[in-house]
Amino acid sequence: MAIQTFNRYENKYIITDKKQDELLPELLKHMELDKYCIGGKAYPIYSLYFDTKNSDVVRRSTQKPYYKEKLRLRSYKLNPNDNDTVFLEIKKKIGGIVNKRRVVLTYKQAVDFIKHGSVPTLDGIQAQIMKEICYYTKIHPIEKSVLVHYDRIALFGKYNKDFRLTIDRNLTADKTSDILRTDSCGEYLVSPDTRVMEIKILGAVPLWLSRTLSENNVYSGSFSKIGRYFKNETRASAGKLYINSSPVSELPAYAHAIVKA
Repeated sequence: MAIQTFNRYENKYIITDKKQDELLPELLKHMELDKYCIGGKAYPIYSLYFDTKNSDVVRRSTQKPYYKEKLRLRSYKLNPNDNDTVFLEIKKKIGGIVNKRRVVLTYKQAVDFIKHGSVPTLDGIQAQIMKEICYYTKIHPIEKSVLVHYDRIALFGKYNKDFRLTIDRNLTADKTSDILRTDSCGEYLVSPDTRVMEIKILGAVPLWLSRTLSENNVYSGSFSKIGRYFKNETRASAGKLYINSSPVSELPAYAHAIVKA
């Protein structure tokens, strides 16, 4: 059974593909690849984010409040069958601590809940989490959704399995009225040679990693996939492309977004 609830700190970094290649050898001295990175290759993730008619959830998120939450449906394949496993997740951030709680459903159960309000019968902690999700949807009625796709390389600490590091590439997003069923995942959120690296840990970042990041001039910043999509959509009318909330003209040459204005 997949982990259903956990707390952690999450630090994000925007790097290039070249910088990723420079970092990986050092990372692999202390970490090992996730079992889903078969042959050392990235694996796909599809996350469907839900929002209200007026985009209240993402609007609040982009304001960087002390507390925020969002609901998403995650799958590791596109166009799943009815019996394929998906994860309905409610993700909260309180201060700098991230709390993620999720239920494991079949695709059909997820569709029945999202489209028809049919609550699946679950046991134990999953039943409690499902109650929280039901309450969330009452406060934030689902009327629109955005599908975000990316390919991920994931690593775990060799001696601390709670220490995780992920590198995401090929980030795309698009509005959709369907649930994980599409022939296209939309447009790029950042340029193809840009990677979003994220450190997920319960405590302090290991000294060896802090030293490695410093020596490679890699510094943490703020980045939200769904937030980036929303900002690119709302700013498109101004004829500007954005990455990390800054116009392209103010960024290094490698960091040019290619979202259409």
